[in-house]
Amino acid sequence: LHKIILGTVFILLTAAVSSQTAIIKGIVKSGEEVLPAATISTGNKTIIANDKGEFSVSVKPGNYLLTITYVGYKKFEQLVSVNSADTEFLKINMIKDEQMGEAVVLGSRSTIQRSNLNTAVPVDAISSKSLLQTGQPGLIQMLSFTLPSFNTSRQNLFEPVTLRGLGPDHLLILMNGIRYHNPAMLNQGSIRGTLGRGGVGNDLNSIPFSAIEKIEILRDGASAQYGSDAIAGVMNIELKKTTGKTFISLHVGQHYKGDGENTLLGINRGIKLNKKGFLNISGDLRYRKATHRGGEYQGTVYNNNPVLDSQRIVERGFSRKTPVSNDGSIELGSYGFLVNGGYPINHKTEIFWTGAVNYHHPIYPGMYRFPKNTNQVNTALYPDGFKVKVFTPSWDVSGIAGSRGETNKGWHWEFSGAYGSNNVALEAKNTNNASQFAQGKNAQTEFNCGSLLFKQLTNTISFTKDFAKKINGIKTFNLGFGGESRLENYRIKKGEDVSWNNYDTTTKTQGGSQGLSGFSDSNAAKANRNMIGMYVDVEIDFNDHLLIDIASRYEYYSDFGNNLAGKLAMRYKFSSAFSIRGSIGNGYHAPALQQIYYSSTASAWKNVGGFSVPVRLGIFSNNSAVTRAFGIKPLQPEKAVNLSGGFTSTVTPHINFTVDGYWIQIKNRIVLSGRFDKTNQDVNRILQNHPDIDQVQFITNAINTRTRGIDIVMNGNWKVKKANLGFMLAANFTRTNIFGPIQLTDSLEASTTNTNILFNVEEKEKIKNGQPGSKIILSTTFSKGKFGFVFRNTRFGNTATTTLFVNPSDTLYEFLSPKILTDISINYTPKSWLTITVGANNVFNVYPDRLKNYRNTTQGILIYSNEASPFGYNGGYYFVWLSFNW
Repeated sequence: LHKIILGTVFILLTAAVSSQTAIIKGIVKSGEEVLPAATISTGNKTIIANDKGEFSVSVKPGNYLLTITYVGYKKFEQLVSVNSADTEFLKINMIKDEQMGEAVVLGSRSTIQRSNLNTAVPVDAISSKSLLQTGQPGLIQMLSFTLPSFNTSRQNLFEPVTLRGLGPDHLLILMNGIRYHNPAMLNQGSIRGTLGRGGVGNDLNSIPFSAIEKIEILRDGASAQYGSDAIAGVMNIELKKTTGKTFISLHVGQHYKGDGENTLLGINRGIKLNKKGFLNISGDLRYRKATHRGGEYQGTVYNNNPVLDSQRIVERGFSRKTPVSNDGSIELGSYGFLVNGGYPINHKTEIFWTGAVNYHHPIYPGMYRFPKNTNQVNTALYPDGFKVKVFTPSWDVSGIAGSRGETNKGWHWEFSGAYGSNNVALEAKNTNNASQFAQGKNAQTEFNCGSLLFKQLTNTISFTKDFAKKINGIKTFNLGFGGESRLENYRIKKGEDVSWNNYDTTTKTQGGSQGLSGFSDSNAAKANRNMIGMYVDVEIDFNDHLLIDIASRYEYYSDFGNNLAGKLAMRYKFSSAFSIRGSIGNGYHAPALQQIYYSSTASAWKNVGGFSVPVRLGIFSNNSAVTRAFGIKPLQPEKAVNLSGGFTSTVTPHINFTVDGYWIQIKNRIVLSGRFDKTNQDVNRILQNHPDIDQVQFITNAINTRTRGIDIVMNGNWKVKKANLGFMLAANFTRTNIFGPIQLTDSLEASTTNTNILFNVEEKEKIKNGQPGSKIILSTTFSKGKFGFVFRNTRFGNTATTTLFVNPSDTLYEFLSPKILTDISINYTPKSWLTITVGANNVFNVYPDRLKNYRNTTQGILIYSNEASPFGYNGGYYFVWLSFNW
């Protein structure tokens, strides 16, 4: 009996103990290669993986830091939470520690992650923590002061970004590796300071920064792998997947002049789903006040007779400076919300999803309308003139859902569907439709001018597998292939009639709301198109030295046909300290629906002898009768050829160095033409059915360009006793030239005062010198204990712009000399969960060169050029940044 009792007690005790244990098991690999005998540590337990890379360890319920080490690979660490009777299965992908550098996935369709010093093409990997160290109040500014080949124009309404001196629509944006939607707005000529006129830009500000884990930027043509728009490169925004942590960031600052106050609040929280999956939630809130950097207006206000005008100015108490001149940054409010998640269905399959919504509300002040211009101003309503306020509230909505996994035969697969949309409403307030003069003070002052909408639905499927085990003598043989289908929709919704109509039968006054005219019946558009694409990518490590990647992609567009792109990239490693690399390929940029169907009529200005004369500017869609009458051909895809070559070197265990040169040729480049004026008899003849139009522009394949440049990056990192010292020296030198004949139109007769080319001297200068010819960044970071220090100098090279008055012989050039901006910040971490950073950007209050030619100042209103302004003209900025992390 006592044996039965003892046996029963033993069984019960064993069951009780076993019920209080959990199991952590998994497999350790590097890509497709298993790593036998890897060392696995959990708390006080240390075990060795078997010859298949598999491991299993029993632990008590709780939280564990799983640490895995393997000779020649970077240490792997992951926090694991387990409850009683749980079995947590992990697939570990170890990264080779051959050279210093961040692991990246861009550059090929391989499953193998490589150091960014070990890839066949240049790829930058920048963590959100590194971006925060810049102290800049926004993602675009952070990147601009981190990457030398990355540029933006600090303009008033939009901030599209560029890479390697090309256009905004030559940089493809991905979110979690999936194509992100474009804005609905076209980069048009009526917006001051617009970079990449005639293109469709990008809007990085529509993605909450608090949701970003890191950003990878591929600085090489990649149409053969990722499709249209990747002529300059690809930017992939990786979102956070962390759980069990809360991050709150608060930034407040303002410019030295006491304006432009910035407030940014970001919150991120990660939640574990059923102990297996994750749900990461982020929210951002931003508000920025306007700045004033304008001059004093020197022209007449009420009457073109200076004597009579001066008397009237005194009588009315009119200020020539405020509110006439307010050039600077605009007021902006925005908020965004993003959810990123994933959940494993079993050991080999997981589902993932992302949802985001973002709202922007910029307030853009248009140019002042003076009462002397009675064709623009209803003086009964505005006896002293007015400054219009333009509102362009926009919504960005995006969603991704899909699944990925691995088959029993080792094929990695992924399927996803992604939706993205941008909706921009156009509103004008504190303005008038001058043709409503008969209504006097009862005329309308606020207008709904219509809206723009772009939608994109993308489905992708991909397969990858490493066949190296089946091929003797080959280290890796990764085959990747897949397909993509995309449906795009673009709409222009007309505004209310009074926002665009002209009620003056004599057309002596301008119709439509001033500052922002509404879209008319003829502007309204609705267009759809489909795209299907297929690609194949083969990446081969023949041995430890030679890597080759070959890729090809075919795409078919329902509106203009097909394209085929190919690419060959190679890297040869002489030793772990030195490699050479290079690539050759062709690419393309498909005309966007916005470029094909956009049209508008707007109030504009032409400069006549330094005086701004009001005109009506019409941009006609590429498929319109007016465009055909001017002899403009239907838009065709841009065709590109990319060549690059360079080397990477680990100079010492603490310093790495990369140099990459590039040569990019683009034929049939899509641009916005120069303006054609009705003073030309041929233009007047073609526009005889449009008496309210004074000037006209078109989107067209007008030019061919060649861009040459070089990227140089040196990074260093040292541990000195208990301190960390890091530095980065990075530089970009680039130049773009126009080659070959510029497209002509036979509908206009060339003369000494007018030319029939579709790209005049003013537009040429913007293409060639609108972006810095060079940018050099020298950054130093130092941290010891609770204190840290960041010091950075950024040199922006020379830029230039022109103003064309009547003919090419009457052109005024503005050459802007290089400037160096210095940023300093100090951070203090009194608690592990709190970091306080104080600092100043542009410490020495550097401004760009002032305009030298009075005729370019719009009679004194402008002090600085709205064009060619890579760092703006707001001066120094100081800030405080609080980061809470627990």
